[in-house]
Amino acid sequence: YQRRVHGDSLGNLQMEFFLLLVCASVAFAKFPKGFSFGAATTAFQVEGAWLDDGKSPSIWDNMAHLPNFTSDNTAPEIAADSYHLYNEDIELMKTAGIKNYSITLSWPRIVPRGRANTAVNQKAIDHYRKMLESIIAAGITPIVTLYHWDLPAILAIQGYGILDRYFVQDLLYYADTCFKNFGDLVKTWITYNEPWCIVMENDFKKRDAATRPYKMAHNLLLGHAAVVNLYRTKYKEKYGGVNGIILNADMPYPKDPANPEDVAAVKRLWDFQLGWFADPIWFGDYPAGMKERVGDRLPKFTEEEKLLIKGSADFFALDHYTSHLQRFGKAKEQTDYWSDLNVTDSNKPEWKLTDMDWPIVPEGMHDILVYIHEKYLKGTSIPIYVTENGMANKEPTLADSVNDTPRIEYMRDYLKNVERAINDDGVDCRGYFVWSLLDNFEWTSGFSKRFGMTRVEYLNPPKRYPKASLYLSLIHI
Repeated sequence: YQRRVHGDSLGNLQMEFFLLLVCASVAFAKFPKGFSFGAATTAFQVEGAWLDDGKSPSIWDNMAHLPNFTSDNTAPEIAADSYHLYNEDIELMKTAGIKNYSITLSWPRIVPRGRANTAVNQKAIDHYRKMLESIIAAGITPIVTLYHWDLPAILAIQGYGILDRYFVQDLLYYADTCFKNFGDLVKTWITYNEPWCIVMENDFKKRDAATRPYKMAHNLLLGHAAVVNLYRTKYKEKYGGVNGIILNADMPYPKDPANPEDVAAVKRLWDFQLGWFADPIWFGDYPAGMKERVGDRLPKFTEEEKLLIKGSADFFALDHYTSHLQRFGKAKEQTDYWSDLNVTDSNKPEWKLTDMDWPIVPEGMHDILVYIHEKYLKGTSIPIYVTENGMANKEPTLADSVNDTPRIEYMRDYLKNVERAINDDGVDCRGYFVWSLLDNFEWTSGFSKRFGMTRVEYLNPPKRYPKASLYLSLIHI
């Protein structure tokens, strides 16, 4: 692949050695027939082309260009340049045998002015159609997320962004544009990636922190329900697709299982992270414990809204990376989300850390899948998909990247626990997506963290070098 695309190579023998290393180090159990192995990227983190072909800036474009906003003082103006080099990404997946690709579309590229009833960027429509057609022609199934944090900046400049009373109708206009133009190519639609992060990445400390996070989450949930209802009533009969929302959660364990306060802290964390969004979608309302602690500061759904939001997902999509110990927090004087939650997390000293300083706890994958199955899905035919899992590995040089044994071991151990949840506990998990296909712009960490199964050298144009972990799908799944 490297010789074909770049005219240089690490050499046949060296690459064969790395592939043999992968084969020798991965001893997977068998997954059910039809289990989907895939890779994931997002538009903002890999596309680059930040102002090309009519795209407007996103809120993250604006923030990333602030001095010292990112740890390495970079912005993703070019990134992996997947806007121009997506065929190289497709070739990587073909070579590795990856059959499923989770991507996002860019709202500020498709609707540059952000608002409902403003101009649609035809260049963006043509680009994404061509890219999706190329993905499908390669025998790869696209899974498409509408919104992964890159809100058109103009919506924040001219209004209140997600808190704006027009947010839902603006989102619906963008979603309708995507369904209309790509519905024949995309059969799995996801509204948002990680709404908890969308909310909690904001700095609410001095801006009505007692209510703003809850109002923002409420607007996101109403927007999600409206988008799914739009697809089901207008497009499902024609295209036959499915809808979901990606929720993120760490696996919490009580620091002292014999301490009732630590056990209660774990329950609160479930309610205030996963349950904040999962309970309305699966049960029609916020968790009882959350309503009790937040009181009147937590918005209420009308009965009509409850009917719309309950059942507004055809599958449970989970991003999971790590686990923590939880204990009862100390009472705080201020009134905000973190005080409402009131937990303190820590790690076991024997847990190894990734380059993000996230503990590596493979059994947490098993335990969180079982928890979701038991609480939300037992007795239903609704499946779970692990839509992100992976690790940032310290890889200062190309040689360090290509032989990424720590990532292989991480994926091996987490996948074994997915298999254990399926075969030992009856969890209906049907897919696993690695974050990420490529090294990418990792938000406030800039380009300093490497999550990819492919190394990206951030040149102009960037160069791609497959890592040993990329070939896991050829070996087992």
